[in-house]
Amino acid sequence: MDMRVALIIVAGLLPLPLAAKCRTADIASAGITGFQEAVISVSDLKTATETWREVGDFEVLCEGRPDPRLAQFWGLPPGTKISQVVLRKKSATRGFVTLVKFHDVVQEQIRSSAQTWDSGGILDLYMYVDDVHSVFDKLRARGWQGYNDPVTYTLGVFTITEALMRGPDGEVLCLMQRDAPPYDKARFGLVAGSGKGFGWPFNAALVSTELEPGVKFFRDVLGWKMHLGGESRAAPPGDTPMGLPRNLAQSTARRFAAFAPHPTDRNGSIQVYFNDGLEGRDLASRAHAPNLGILTLRVPVADMNAFEQEVIAGGAVIAAPRQTLALEPYGVVEVLALRAPNGATLEFFAPRRP
Repeated sequence: MDMRVALIIVAGLLPLPLAAKCRTADIASAGITGFQEAVISVSDLKTATETWREVGDFEVLCEGRPDPRLAQFWGLPPGTKISQVVLRKKSATRGFVTLVKFHDVVQEQIRSSAQTWDSGGILDLYMYVDDVHSVFDKLRARGWQGYNDPVTYTLGVFTITEALMRGPDGEVLCLMQRDAPPYDKARFGLVAGSGKGFGWPFNAALVSTELEPGVKFFRDVLGWKMHLGGESRAAPPGDTPMGLPRNLAQSTARRFAAFAPHPTDRNGSIQVYFNDGLEGRDLASRAHAPNLGILTLRVPVADMNAFEQEVIAGGAVIAAPRQTLALEPYGVVEVLALRAPNGATLEFFAPRRP
């Protein structure tokens, strides 16, 4: 389950409503590719924010109430109270994480008690770390748990030490320490040698019951480019970050295909993932607001009219019809949600045209 690269992605900006508590002066438009933001539904906004700030070394970019029309877009009753905090690595223009808290509603975890081979929703967010053991210990001290202790493995030319950590609301972070070859850690918001924090999310995995529908969705419906694809098996003794039994990790294949809109810029990629030979639960029916966990990924597009026509012609499943609303920190946008074949919700947004 590997797709580890990044450059820059950002959408165009419009002024925010005066009531918004957002710092946007240093966010610039730098092209359109991949997901710009991950949205995580949490049960305790204060605790979740503290974890991202104190362990992840993220900063708060926006906080407060989102546009009330967002509740309608998410299919919730009018007047549903939502609080949010938008976080980023210091001065970053991509890889934002928005934490949302739904008040006075019935919720369940999207991927409740899920194993990594259970399908449905968004399995995890990938981010580099400078010292995976340090971050692993800090998260575990806050009640997070790993599917395995950090595991070192090779994939092609890469040597990686990795851990998947599951948070209190079922959200999973894939913490990757790339041991070789060397790379520019500062690009991901890391300070080399500090062992502090984790970088901005640059990839996300969607676990499916089969691979081909996801491949067709990203390749044929969205028109994205496949940057990495294939299958892998664990080398003896069979330890994997995903916590598979050793014998099955060596004998069964993990099949994957990672996609991004740009032919060379793989920041914000989304990866379809399939465990061949393993049958788990299908949690797709839970992958919607106001449920807890990784709720959606937000992807900027250049022209909403053209995008909507293309995806409808391609047979996309509309999860939420097009809506105009104020979306911090981007301003007034038009947003449309699609349903991926594994049930995950993906939101696409563009600045509202006059």
